[in-house]
Amino acid sequence: MEQVDVGVMLPGAKLFNDLNVNPTWKAHVKTHDNVIIAYVKQLSPQKLYIECVCAVLGRYLGLPIPKPIIVKVTSENFSEIPEGNFHLAFGSEDASYPSFRRYAESKEAMEKLKQFAKTLDIGVFDEWISNWDRNVGNILYDGGNNFSFIDHENAISPLLTPEDSATNNQIVDVIYAVQSEFEKYRINREVQSSILPQYKDLPLSILSDKTFASSYLTDEEIIGVITFLDKRVENLSTFFTQRLQLQQQELII
Repeated sequence: MEQVDVGVMLPGAKLFNDLNVNPTWKAHVKTHDNVIIAYVKQLSPQKLYIECVCAVLGRYLGLPIPKPIIVKVTSENFSEIPEGNFHLAFGSEDASYPSFRRYAESKEAMEKLKQFAKTLDIGVFDEWISNWDRNVGNILYDGGNNFSFIDHENAISPLLTPEDSATNNQIVDVIYAVQSEFEKYRINREVQSSILPQYKDLPLSILSDKTFASSYLTDEEIIGVITFLDKRVENLSTFFTQRLQLQQQELII
Protein backbone atom coordinates (compact mmCIF):
# COMPACT_ATOMS: atom_id res chain seq x y z
CA MET A 1 0.00 0.00 0.00
CA GLU A 2 1.51 3.28 -1.09
CA GLN A 3 2.20 6.32 1.06
CA VAL A 4 0.26 9.49 0.31
CA ASP A 5 2.59 12.22 -0.92
CA VAL A 6 2.70 15.60 0.82
CA GLY A 7 3.37 18.73 -1.19
CA VAL A 8 3.12 22.51 -1.28
CA MET A 9 0.95 24.37 -3.74
CA LEU A 10 3.10 26.73 -5.78
CA PRO A 11 1.93 30.22 -6.79
CA GLY A 12 -0.02 30.58 -10.01
CA ALA A 13 -2.83 28.10 -9.41
CA LYS A 14 -5.89 28.60 -11.60
CA LEU A 15 -9.48 28.08 -10.53
CA PHE A 16 -10.92 25.13 -12.44
CA ASN A 17 -14.61 25.02 -13.28
CA ASP A 18 -16.30 21.87 -14.57
CA LEU A 19 -19.52 22.25 -12.60
CA ASN A 20 -17.62 20.86 -9.60
CA VAL A 21 -19.27 21.31 -6.20
CA ASN A 22 -16.18 22.42 -4.30
CA PRO A 23 -13.88 25.18 -5.58
CA THR A 24 -10.99 23.39 -7.29
CA TRP A 25 -7.66 24.71 -8.50
CA LYS A 26 -5.37 23.31 -11.14
CA ALA A 27 -1.96 23.84 -9.64
CA HIS A 28 1.66 22.90 -9.64
CA VAL A 29 2.47 21.07 -6.41
CA LYS A 30 6.00 20.57 -5.18
CA THR A 31 6.46 17.24 -3.39
CA HIS A 32 9.63 15.82 -1.90
CA ASP A 33 10.54 14.22 -5.22
CA ASN A 34 9.31 16.54 -7.95
CA VAL A 35 6.76 19.07 -9.14
CA ILE A 36 3.47 17.66 -10.43
CA ILE A 37 0.24 19.07 -11.78
CA ALA A 38 -2.75 18.35 -9.56
CA TYR A 39 -6.32 19.36 -8.98
CA VAL A 40 -6.56 20.77 -5.47
CA LYS A 41 -9.62 21.39 -3.32
CA GLN A 42 -9.99 22.53 0.26
CA LEU A 43 -11.97 20.12 2.42
CA SER A 44 -12.65 19.51 6.08
CA PRO A 45 -10.03 17.28 7.75
CA GLN A 46 -12.51 14.39 7.85
CA LYS A 47 -13.25 14.61 4.11
CA LEU A 48 -9.53 15.02 3.37
CA TYR A 49 -8.93 11.75 5.22
CA ILE A 50 -11.76 9.98 3.39
CA GLU A 51 -10.45 11.12 0.01
CA CYS A 52 -6.98 9.84 0.89
CA VAL A 53 -8.27 6.55 2.30
CA CYS A 54 -10.45 5.83 -0.74
CA ALA A 55 -7.69 6.70 -3.20
CA VAL A 56 -5.07 4.60 -1.39
CA LEU A 57 -7.39 1.61 -1.03
CA GLY A 58 -8.70 1.89 -4.58
CA ARG A 59 -5.20 2.00 -6.02
CA TYR A 60 -4.19 -0.94 -3.80
CA LEU A 61 -7.07 -2.88 -5.36
CA GLY A 62 -5.82 -1.98 -8.83
CA LEU A 63 -8.46 0.63 -9.65
CA PRO A 64 -7.66 3.55 -11.97
CA ILE A 65 -7.74 6.35 -9.39
CA PRO A 66 -5.23 9.23 -9.64
CA LYS A 67 -2.49 9.42 -7.05
CA PRO A 68 -3.62 11.36 -3.94
CA ILE A 69 -1.63 14.21 -2.42
CA ILE A 70 -2.00 16.11 0.84
CA VAL A 71 -1.35 19.70 -0.23
CA LYS A 72 -0.22 22.53 2.00
CA VAL A 73 -1.70 25.85 0.85
CA THR A 74 -0.27 29.08 2.19
CA SER A 75 -0.75 32.86 2.08
CA GLU A 76 1.00 32.78 -1.29
CA ASN A 77 -2.11 31.03 -2.59
CA PHE A 78 -4.89 32.44 -0.40
CA SER A 79 -4.67 35.83 1.30
CA GLU A 80 -6.95 34.77 4.18
CA ILE A 81 -4.29 32.36 5.43
CA PRO A 82 -1.97 34.14 7.89
CA GLU A 83 1.62 34.46 6.72
CA GLY A 84 3.73 31.62 8.00
CA ASN A 85 0.73 29.28 8.40
CA PHE A 86 -0.79 26.73 6.07
CA HIS A 87 -4.02 24.85 5.54
CA LEU A 88 -4.27 21.28 4.32
CA ALA A 89 -6.09 20.52 1.07
CA PHE A 90 -6.62 17.42 -1.02
CA GLY A 91 -4.82 17.03 -4.32
CA SER A 92 -5.45 14.55 -7.10
CA GLU A 93 -2.68 14.13 -9.64
CA ASP A 94 -3.74 15.27 -13.10
CA ALA A 95 -4.89 12.25 -15.09
CA SER A 96 -4.86 14.33 -18.30
CA TYR A 97 -8.43 13.20 -19.10
CA PRO A 98 -11.48 15.48 -19.24
CA SER A 99 -14.63 14.52 -17.37
CA PHE A 100 -17.12 12.10 -18.88
CA ARG A 101 -19.68 14.93 -18.76
CA ARG A 102 -18.81 16.03 -22.29
CA TYR A 103 -19.44 12.50 -23.57
CA ALA A 104 -22.55 11.75 -21.52
CA GLU A 105 -24.88 11.87 -24.54
CA SER A 106 -22.65 9.63 -26.64
CA LYS A 107 -23.90 6.04 -26.93
CA GLU A 108 -20.45 4.98 -28.11
CA ALA A 109 -18.76 6.48 -25.04
CA MET A 110 -21.30 4.88 -22.72
CA GLU A 111 -20.66 1.54 -24.39
CA LYS A 112 -16.91 2.06 -23.82
CA LEU A 113 -17.61 2.62 -20.11
CA LYS A 114 -19.67 -0.57 -19.96
CA GLN A 115 -16.88 -2.53 -21.64
CA PHE A 116 -14.06 -1.01 -19.57
CA ALA A 117 -12.31 -3.77 -17.64
CA LYS A 118 -12.53 -2.01 -14.25
CA THR A 119 -16.06 -0.58 -14.38
CA LEU A 120 -17.58 -3.49 -12.49
CA ASP A 121 -14.75 -3.29 -9.93
CA ILE A 122 -15.57 0.40 -9.42
CA GLY A 123 -19.22 -0.48 -8.87
CA VAL A 124 -18.25 -2.95 -6.14
CA PHE A 125 -15.81 -0.44 -4.62
CA ASP A 126 -18.47 2.29 -4.54
CA GLU A 127 -20.82 -0.12 -2.77
CA TRP A 128 -18.16 -0.88 -0.17
CA ILE A 129 -17.32 2.74 0.58
CA SER A 130 -21.01 3.74 0.26
CA ASN A 131 -20.21 6.28 -2.44
CA TRP A 132 -23.57 7.66 -3.61
CA ASP A 133 -21.95 10.48 -5.59
CA ARG A 134 -20.55 8.76 -8.69
CA ASN A 135 -21.55 10.91 -11.65
CA VAL A 136 -20.42 12.05 -15.11
CA GLY A 137 -18.32 14.78 -13.52
CA ASN A 138 -16.09 12.45 -11.49
CA ILE A 139 -15.51 9.87 -14.18
CA LEU A 140 -12.62 10.92 -16.40
CA TYR A 141 -12.41 9.70 -19.98
CA ASP A 142 -9.67 10.02 -22.59
CA GLY A 143 -12.08 9.65 -25.51
CA GLY A 144 -10.72 6.20 -26.35
CA ASN A 145 -10.58 3.21 -24.06
CA ASN A 146 -9.30 4.60 -20.78
CA PHE A 147 -11.16 5.88 -17.73
CA SER A 148 -10.16 7.21 -14.35
CA PHE A 149 -12.32 7.80 -11.27
CA ILE A 150 -12.08 10.67 -8.80
CA ASP A 151 -13.90 12.48 -5.97
CA HIS A 152 -14.73 10.23 -3.03
CA GLU A 153 -15.26 12.88 -0.37
CA ASN A 154 -18.93 11.91 0.08
CA ALA A 155 -18.13 8.24 0.72
CA ILE A 156 -18.17 6.62 4.18
CA SER A 157 -21.13 8.73 5.27
CA PRO A 158 -21.55 9.24 9.03
CA LEU A 159 -25.29 8.83 8.40
CA LEU A 160 -24.82 5.15 7.54
CA THR A 161 -23.83 2.18 9.66
CA PRO A 162 -21.78 -0.70 8.21
CA GLU A 163 -25.03 -2.67 8.06
CA ASP A 164 -26.81 -0.08 5.89
CA SER A 165 -26.92 -0.38 2.13
CA ALA A 166 -25.54 2.63 0.25
CA THR A 167 -28.24 5.13 -0.72
CA ASN A 168 -27.16 5.07 -4.36
CA ASN A 169 -24.69 3.39 -6.69
CA GLN A 170 -24.81 4.92 -10.15
CA ILE A 171 -22.43 2.46 -11.79
CA VAL A 172 -24.39 -0.60 -10.71
CA ASP A 173 -27.85 0.96 -10.99
CA VAL A 174 -27.36 2.34 -14.49
CA ILE A 175 -25.13 -0.29 -16.09
CA TYR A 176 -25.68 -3.64 -14.37
CA ALA A 177 -29.03 -3.70 -12.54
CA VAL A 178 -30.87 -3.09 -15.83
CA GLN A 179 -29.50 -6.23 -17.48
CA SER A 180 -31.46 -9.44 -18.03
CA GLU A 181 -31.87 -11.80 -15.11
CA PHE A 182 -29.46 -14.25 -16.69
CA GLU A 183 -26.82 -11.52 -17.24
CA LYS A 184 -27.22 -10.20 -13.69
CA TYR A 185 -26.67 -13.71 -12.40
CA ARG A 186 -23.47 -13.97 -14.46
CA ILE A 187 -22.29 -10.57 -13.17
CA ASN A 188 -22.97 -11.58 -9.59
CA ARG A 189 -21.00 -14.79 -9.99
CA GLU A 190 -18.07 -12.83 -11.38
CA VAL A 191 -18.17 -10.43 -8.45
CA GLN A 192 -18.43 -13.21 -5.87
CA SER A 193 -15.66 -15.34 -7.38
CA SER A 194 -13.19 -12.80 -8.78
CA ILE A 195 -13.65 -9.40 -7.15
CA LEU A 196 -14.78 -9.89 -3.55
CA PRO A 197 -11.87 -12.21 -2.63
CA GLN A 198 -9.58 -9.18 -3.10
CA TYR A 199 -11.31 -7.52 -0.15
CA LYS A 200 -10.25 -10.18 2.32
CA ASP A 201 -7.44 -9.27 4.71
CA LEU A 202 -6.95 -5.73 3.42
CA PRO A 203 -4.26 -3.96 5.51
CA LEU A 204 -6.69 -1.42 6.95
CA SER A 205 -4.66 -1.03 10.14
CA ILE A 206 -1.91 0.87 8.30
CA LEU A 207 -4.23 3.40 6.66
CA SER A 208 -3.61 5.98 9.36
CA ASP A 209 0.13 5.91 8.75
CA LYS A 210 -0.26 5.90 4.97
CA THR A 211 -2.49 8.99 5.07
CA PHE A 212 -0.76 10.88 7.94
CA ALA A 213 -4.18 10.94 9.58
CA SER A 214 -2.94 11.44 13.15
CA SER A 215 -1.60 14.89 12.18
CA TYR A 216 -5.06 16.28 11.41
CA LEU A 217 -7.66 13.95 13.02
CA THR A 218 -8.42 12.48 16.44
CA ASP A 219 -7.87 8.80 17.13
CA GLU A 220 -11.64 8.34 17.39
CA GLU A 221 -12.22 9.81 13.93
CA ILE A 222 -9.46 7.68 12.41
CA ILE A 223 -10.68 4.45 13.98
CA GLY A 224 -14.28 5.22 13.04
CA VAL A 225 -13.51 5.14 9.32
CA ILE A 226 -11.40 1.99 9.55
CA THR A 227 -14.05 0.20 11.62
CA PHE A 228 -16.77 1.18 9.15
CA LEU A 229 -14.83 -0.27 6.22
CA ASP A 230 -13.76 -3.39 8.10
CA LYS A 231 -17.28 -4.29 9.20
CA ARG A 232 -18.76 -3.38 5.84
CA VAL A 233 -16.66 -5.99 4.04
CA GLU A 234 -18.66 -8.65 5.88
CA ASN A 235 -21.87 -7.40 4.25
CA LEU A 236 -20.51 -6.52 0.82
CA SER A 237 -21.63 -9.73 -0.89
CA THR A 238 -25.19 -9.22 0.30
CA PHE A 239 -25.17 -5.51 -0.54
CA PHE A 240 -24.06 -6.15 -4.10
CA THR A 241 -26.57 -8.94 -4.68
CA GLN A 242 -29.35 -6.70 -3.42
CA ARG A 243 -28.11 -3.82 -5.57
CA LEU A 244 -28.43 -5.97 -8.70
CA GLN A 245 -32.08 -6.60 -7.79
CA LEU A 246 -31.78 -10.28 -8.54
CA GLN A 247 -35.17 -11.95 -8.59
CA GLN A 248 -33.72 -15.39 -7.99
CA GLN A 249 -30.45 -16.65 -6.60
CA GLU A 250 -29.94 -19.57 -8.98
CA LEU A 251 -30.87 -20.19 -12.58
CA ILE A 252 -31.51 -23.65 -13.98
CA ILE A 253 -29.95 -23.97 -17.42
